[in-house]
Amino acid sequence: MKTAIILEADHLGISVSDLLNPANLKLVGIGNSYPDTWNVFENEETGELKDKIEGIPVMPIDLAVTLQPDVLVIAASNEEKSHALEYMAIRAGFENDIIFVNTARQHFTAAGAAIRRLTRRLHSLGIPGSMAELGCFQGDLSWQLNALMPDRKLYLFDTFQGYDPRDLKKEEEIGGTKTEEYDFKDVKPELVMARMPEKEQVILKEGWFPETALDLEDETYALVILDAGLYQPTYAGMEYFFPRMSRGGVILVCNYESTRYTGVRRAMDDLEKKYGAFLVLPVGDLDGTVMIVHP
Repeated sequence: MKTAIILEADHLGISVSDLLNPANLKLVGIGNSYPDTWNVFENEETGELKDKIEGIPVMPIDLAVTLQPDVLVIAASNEEKSHALEYMAIRAGFENDIIFVNTARQHFTAAGAAIRRLTRRLHSLGIPGSMAELGCFQGDLSWQLNALMPDRKLYLFDTFQGYDPRDLKKEEEIGGTKTEEYDFKDVKPELVMARMPEKEQVILKEGWFPETALDLEDETYALVILDAGLYQPTYAGMEYFFPRMSRGGVILVCNYESTRYTGVRRAMDDLEKKYGAFLVLPVGDLDGTVMIVHP
């Protein structure tokens, strides 16, 4: 069995650790550039290390590299960060194998596979209802839904202007997801619609959710993707969609297990306190997506 260390520059590191095959790779530590995540020092000023560490050791990147694992797994979300971490590792003397998560992520997607398999199942079982996506951004998943189930209506809910100030205020109040002012603003409704292969089946719902669903009280759904990233739209999305799901219908909640979009899990926890436990099934992707099946 080979030893492995994950170098993470963002929230992907924990997700990647869950995906490692324990029959082939033994995770011995995580290298991180953020000091507040380190747990290996008895005294950070002197660099004195602890004799015993609870859980996985999290340490500075240069210290992680000196352990000389058989494999470095670079868990950065883009090419620039990936190569920056690679440079740091090589400069620190690492000479063994390097795996780039971002490279694999560009070609393989667990969430995409789940959607394709779900649509086949929903079709074969004849489960009725429309489809919807709350937080479609540039339509990367939307056009796939439209192509996979062209005979169903697809509602796309989004502000198309980034996060709504009301949702950001709530996020700040609960100490949830850390966001930037410019997040998810690079999108235009007409460009999203241009990607749709069956445009006559797509209904854009532009604006603040749940106001954009007020005229859809009698709609039913077979498949819904909640990719809002924040507490309030996730909470409102579940309260609107779940009672309107057909029996056997599925809601995909993105970022449920994410260490970055913490408002999503907080919303789901509060909903379960109010309504009881949902049937939650992990998809196993890097974004911590889960499926909720309507009984």
